[in-house]
Amino acid sequence: MERYAQCSIRRPEAGRPESGISRRHFVAVGCAVAVLFGGVRCDCGGGDDGVACRTAAECPDGWLCVANVCVRPDAGTDADAEADAGDDADAPGETDADASTEDAGCPSGLFCGSPPACCAAGDECIEGLCVPPCASGVRCGATLDLCCAAAEVCLGEACTAPGDPCADSFDCPEDSFCEPTLGRCLPQLDPLTCEVRRSPEPFEVLLEWSWTGSTTAPTYDQPIAAPVVIDLDGDLDPEVLVACARQGDWQDAVLRALDGDDGTERWVVDDAAWHLNGRASIAAGDIDGDGRPEILATAAGTPSAILAFEHDGTPKWRSTDAAGSPTTYTGRSKGIALADLNGDGSPEVVAGGVVLDANGRERWSRGGLEGDNNSYGGGQPTVADLDLDTVPEVVTGARAWRADGTLMWDGGAPDGYPAVADFAGLGLPFVAVVGTSTVRILRGRDGSLFWGPVSIPGGGRGGPPTVADFDGDGRPEIGVAGGASYSVYDPDGAEPIRWSRETQDASSNATGSSVFDFEGDGIAEVVYCDECFMRVYRGIDGAVLLEIPNTSATINEYPLVVDVDGDGNSEIVVVANDDAAHVAPYDQCLSRPGFDTPRHGVFVYGDAHDRWVRTRRIWNQHAYHVTNVAADGSIPRVEENNWTTAGLNNFRQNVQGSGVYNAPDLTVIGLGADLTNCPVSATLAARVANRGSLGVAAGIPVTFYEGTLAAPGPRLGVVRTAVPLLPGASTLVTLDVPLGAGPTYDFFVVVDDDGTGAGTTIECDETNNRAAIADLDCLLL
Repeated sequence: MERYAQCSIRRPEAGRPESGISRRHFVAVGCAVAVLFGGVRCDCGGGDDGVACRTAAECPDGWLCVANVCVRPDAGTDADAEADAGDDADAPGETDADASTEDAGCPSGLFCGSPPACCAAGDECIEGLCVPPCASGVRCGATLDLCCAAAEVCLGEACTAPGDPCADSFDCPEDSFCEPTLGRCLPQLDPLTCEVRRSPEPFEVLLEWSWTGSTTAPTYDQPIAAPVVIDLDGDLDPEVLVACARQGDWQDAVLRALDGDDGTERWVVDDAAWHLNGRASIAAGDIDGDGRPEILATAAGTPSAILAFEHDGTPKWRSTDAAGSPTTYTGRSKGIALADLNGDGSPEVVAGGVVLDANGRERWSRGGLEGDNNSYGGGQPTVADLDLDTVPEVVTGARAWRADGTLMWDGGAPDGYPAVADFAGLGLPFVAVVGTSTVRILRGRDGSLFWGPVSIPGGGRGGPPTVADFDGDGRPEIGVAGGASYSVYDPDGAEPIRWSRETQDASSNATGSSVFDFEGDGIAEVVYCDECFMRVYRGIDGAVLLEIPNTSATINEYPLVVDVDGDGNSEIVVVANDDAAHVAPYDQCLSRPGFDTPRHGVFVYGDAHDRWVRTRRIWNQHAYHVTNVAADGSIPRVEENNWTTAGLNNFRQNVQGSGVYNAPDLTVIGLGADLTNCPVSATLAARVANRGSLGVAAGIPVTFYEGTLAAPGPRLGVVRTAVPLLPGASTLVTLDVPLGAGPTYDFFVVVDDDGTGAGTTIECDETNNRAAIADLDCLLL
């Protein structure tokens, strides 16, 4: 918006100024500030202006607070304009000495605005006008008249002090979000003034990285258990942990840690004494309180021990009984869950129906096969406070066990895989159990039947269930994979099955799945792999949104959604295997439309346009449900109940927390030009600011051009920002450019432009990224 003012200043005669006559007459700095912040007529003379302020309330009545200085609006008449129209008469308050000083040129060499005005030494060029500097670089307020303190950010046009450190929004109060660039909690604005809501449909993905083999243990390249994602070394960049089975034997695997940023192998445990069972699911979390997560796994073969590794892969312990003698357990396909059962700050390790302390000593055991689904080699346990006494229970499937190992209840056959959620809207836990081709829900308090059983279309054992709101009705549904279908069950629907889609899982028919709300609209999508394809299904109707050939013999594994590289964007992480000794149905895959070739390894996919909403940087176990682990890998002493936590009531679904739609707004709030070296060169100085509700990392491209916005000329150069830009923050980006013959010069600048006109940052306003300066002339000096 253009702003106009009339000031009591003297202007030169019409036409080009003679050499030595300064254009500084055009604008007095104090008047320019008043023009910027209100478009008022102003008195550019002396008086009591200059009193320091933060807001107009600290100034005399009727005055303005501009860049932390009180400025007096002009209450005069059109005499000012008449004075402007005079010939050589001095403006009111101006003497010949003043005129002589102005005629001396522009000592600072810095010009701002169109037509250009000379800025005083130390001034900044903000929205075409010279204003006093803001030391913090954080200008705030609707007219940028506030200068925030160095540690503050600008949210909702107000200076705001950041809160506590955080890794994701679940570390913050309910009315706050975790600002990822800063790693601190900030208030979540309501209503949100800078937001982006973009539909991810149609799905367009890029393969961000893949791992398909290693020179270390090269024959161990067949992952068939779900990976986990966690930050091992505290650098805020996660790692991917995966058990890679040997070709020809799923029960002999090595543990590998891959860099979440590019898949580079960080380390591998290639000691045969510490090999894993590749069928069994691993877990990770800080069990010893050293600030770094440990990795828990089932040893190779069966029966076998439970193993623990340090964050760097160093073996930590092997399971023992209370007396210290080695122990082994059956259950080649069992999963591991981590929880603090007695609230002492030292988490327990739950493997099937076995509970170990943080040092690997057995606390109690009901056998590694507890929770087994139709003789498939072990369960996928979880932990939840079923009786709401703040002491959690171990839920192995159709049975629940108190923290001391005594039976709480037995829901009867068949046993199977559990998930805990509130299916009645009562704030109470219920247990969904999938086993022997059925899905049913048990009451958490006593194990009595609440809903079902419902048969799985096409049969099969049925895989570990997911829980999410698939239809946007505010109530959870259940997603389950079978032998020939993936189906969503609606416990409060008119029909028990909301939708079912054909799949192929003749091998295990017990494969897992996960869910994610890619759009952030409250309706979750399904992410699932059968023997031939990885697919994303629309939650409301099962329409296939994404299909990628991905082979697996299938056990209990599933693809998961996580911010695997810590870049603020969500990715899909999926494992694949193609061991011919185990995967017989490839011929059936080859006959399916769209299938390519078998593959093996770890594959990471992201949205080609970064439209998927953000999510957490962690997924630490098969029975992941958000509240079971903090973002730093620590296990809560007393876990918050997922089913009563705002935005949750889900299972095997990663989420966003507050601030999911927050977005940056990059803009150029000022473009100045230093003509000190004119006519050889000029230094263009663009002040780039973020006026949004979310920070951006360093490295934003800023491109300078010759010409005007209406008639652009050639590109002059690209400079990248050197610092992150939090909400309200700004930084100065400069470029030296050669000058031609003149007689005048025009330039403009565009932020988030890599020189091709394309941007890389999604903003709430893409129309305010430009600024210009025109009519620069060496004679202005």
